[in-house]
Amino acid sequence: MASQKALDTPIRWEAEDSRARNVLVGLLADPGLPAEIAEQVARELPDLLADQPRAGMRYTFVVVSETLRRRGDGHGERLIDVVAKRRAQEGWDLAICLTDLPVHEDGRPLVAELSGEAGAALLVVPALKVLNPAEQAGDIIAGLILEWASGDDADDRLQRLEQRVTSLRRIEPADDDIDLRLTKSGGQQRMLVGMVRVNRPWRLVLGLRGALAAALATAAFGLVSSPVWQVSAAMSTIRLWIATAVSLAAIIGWLILNHGLWQHPGTNDQRERHRIRLYNAATLLTLAIGVMVSYVVLLVGNFLTGWFVVVPEVFSHAIGRPVSFADYFRLAWLVSSLATIGGALGSGLESTDTVRSATWGTRYRKHRNDH
Repeated sequence: MASQKALDTPIRWEAEDSRARNVLVGLLADPGLPAEIAEQVARELPDLLADQPRAGMRYTFVVVSETLRRRGDGHGERLIDVVAKRRAQEGWDLAICLTDLPVHEDGRPLVAELSGEAGAALLVVPALKVLNPAEQAGDIIAGLILEWASGDDADDRLQRLEQRVTSLRRIEPADDDIDLRLTKSGGQQRMLVGMVRVNRPWRLVLGLRGALAAALATAAFGLVSSPVWQVSAAMSTIRLWIATAVSLAAIIGWLILNHGLWQHPGTNDQRERHRIRLYNAATLLTLAIGVMVSYVVLLVGNFLTGWFVVVPEVFSHAIGRPVSFADYFRLAWLVSSLATIGGALGSGLESTDTVRSATWGTRYRKHRNDH
């Protein structure tokens, strides 16, 4: 291997040099799930990588959680170039960026790439598996580090990595300065699922406190209103399902329109337009999952509250027949739909920053920093 030629060149060693060496690896992670993965990897990999690829090698990891600022695709600046600049500034031997931005290569999700010359690597978190992505990230980061440290001797290690992560595909990089590029089968659907996983839509409930307060207020009124009791007992199951669909569509549509969540491409670049379509699809799915989780929680809460608060004799008198379990459930069902519409109105009280941060997460923070 070549020795160090300049201060901003990554440290490399001759293969026969077996003296103890400490490699400083910087993990530059977007806030949120990428940062959590980086923290776990930093705890586990030092022991796993000790004495690899040669005796005496030790690894120290530094985790930095921030959103990298870069120019758009129209300016031609690659994220890995930004990582390389940061490595030189920090004095790390190797810098690995864990990003939540989707990256595609020849129509396939890009999982990772490495530039040995620049001492920089990239790991695309949405391209990882949905369940326990940290485990797969650890395998891939270990492979990237050993590829960088071993140079031409890394083929066996990468073959073992590709056997453990069977969906990985090694492709020939189009850029001369990229030594390794890994993609994954599954195409756009896999990346979309990964983006939604990074957004963690179940946390949307906590991010929309105004909507939750309005929903609870509407539910409280509906549970003690005898006209609502009568309507719930008279409505057919089909009408209740329609009410559910309308209420969910209402709050999703209101959130998108009122807070400007739908993005529009500002360029004719096909890659940028494709990325915006992915963002919009991920936003829609994130909202749908988050709102449905909220609806289910609200339904269970309304049922338990109604069962406790609404006296059976009074309920029976209002609907003109003995009450049953189904009557309480139908009441909770209708009230939840009404409360969801009330929550849509309440979401208008939230600041746009709050809603976008809950829905877009790191991508919104990046959007604010770049503009």
